[in-house]
Amino acid sequence: MDEFIAIEVFGAQVHLAVHPVTSGDYKRFLHETGRPIPRGLKQIHSAVAPAIDVSQADAVAYCAWLGGQTGRTLRLPSMAELHDLMTDEDGDALDAGLWPHQERHLTELRGGLKPVHLCEWTRDAVEGPRYGDRPPRILADIFYPPWLRDGSNVGHVHASLSAEQGYAFVTFRLAYDG
Repeated sequence: MDEFIAIEVFGAQVHLAVHPVTSGDYKRFLHETGRPIPRGLKQIHSAVAPAIDVSQADAVAYCAWLGGQTGRTLRLPSMAELHDLMTDEDGDALDAGLWPHQERHLTELRGGLKPVHLCEWTRDAVEGPRYGDRPPRILADIFYPPWLRDGSNVGHVHASLSAEQGYAFVTFRLAYDG
């Protein structure tokens, strides 16, 4: 399993993965569970690039699958945990999910990190209103890293997207409590 950073959020210790889940690890999950490879992920040929085009629902399924193999209760981080990680002094060790081919084009951040233009799924979700006999729509929050905020100092910049759909600009990382 990946390397984790321990941080304290609201008085509790949380461990967050240093790296987003890689396309190689996520494709192994898809292969072993018989799930199809999302269109955007098929175009990723680097096994170390961040997994993209993964819905929040599938990211949660990956957490459960890997947790079953490792004996840990893995989950997606919350919006507050990702925010704290990005501003924590230990956040200097954070891998921002850099795409290998982008490295030479990006400026450095704290600790020598380079940004990537990817947001991340959080575990935060809300059920949208029900219209007629259609099932309610589940909307999940994505975390915008500081370098995507156009200089804004707002603590929690997020958007809500369909939890059942993957997006080319959204990846995810793992977390566990304790």
